[in-house]
Amino acid sequence: MIEIVGLTKTYGDRRAVDGLDLTIPTGELTVLLGPSGAGKTTVLRCINRLVEPTSGSILVDGVDIATLDPVALRRSMGYVIQNVGLFPDMTVRENVAAVPRMLGWDRRRIAARVDEMLEMVGLDPERYGDAYPRQLSGGEAQRVGVARALAADPPILLMDEPFGAVDPLTRERLQREMRHLQAKLRKTVVFVTHDIDEAVLLADRIALMRDGRLEQHDTPEALWRRPANDFVSRFFGENLGLRVIIRHCLADVTLKPLPHDAGGLPRVDAGVSLKEALAELVGRRARALLVMRDGRPAGVFDFDVLVESLSREDGRARA
Repeated sequence: MIEIVGLTKTYGDRRAVDGLDLTIPTGELTVLLGPSGAGKTTVLRCINRLVEPTSGSILVDGVDIATLDPVALRRSMGYVIQNVGLFPDMTVRENVAAVPRMLGWDRRRIAARVDEMLEMVGLDPERYGDAYPRQLSGGEAQRVGVARALAADPPILLMDEPFGAVDPLTRERLQREMRHLQAKLRKTVVFVTHDIDEAVLLADRIALMRDGRLEQHDTPEALWRRPANDFVSRFFGENLGLRVIIRHCLADVTLKPLPHDAGGLPRVDAGVSLKEALAELVGRRARALLVMRDGRPAGVFDFDVLVESLSREDGRARA
């Protein structure tokens, strides 16, 4: 768990962070979101002491990080930035191995870990291991950056606009891969972005900041239903409900039973999001969709199922 208590960082007369109190639970992905100048990146860099706070404290599992060696602290945390920051004269394999090598792992263990990490982010070690960063696409380089950050199995992962420099299609793929990885690994992740859709898709909780202060820290569903103030409402706008439904898939909701004429309905996989299912429903001008799970009909999705699912606090339909 990361506990931020009264964190303040000033640059001359400007307060980049102003008395911030924030608790980030273990195993959750917390997004720091807000307009430019909100203090998001400054908070992130204070957590690994790339920036030293003017006042306040940050505790990791009850230990004040000010009492720790900064270099050792940084090696204990994964760090991914927008422009990747791969070492240009090192191969992909050497880049991913960098932190384990500094930690003194033996060669066999490092080699096995590098292959494991590259496979985890969808890169074939045989194909990409000996490549250099200049030979990679933006999306491939960003995957290597994630693999490198995870290589030493850090409990905390810090990510600063990690997908901001890639094209929209690649960004969407990386976001979905990140969501899949986090569901599997359950790291404590602090993720900075200015993209509302990205925040809603990835976050367990969103910490919305303005002028260095915290406006609200809650789940996307709660931010939609119970905004703390007018700024929160205005920031997310009127379409947050539509954004929230991308977080939930058809497998999450209670579907209607199969009717006798279900075979004539358009089919959709249970793994698609409610937003994708809604688009399919409208695009096909269908009254309902036949939801398939593992090749078998699982039930029927229609507008009633969508409305019922949205009436739940967690986005799931009532049984």
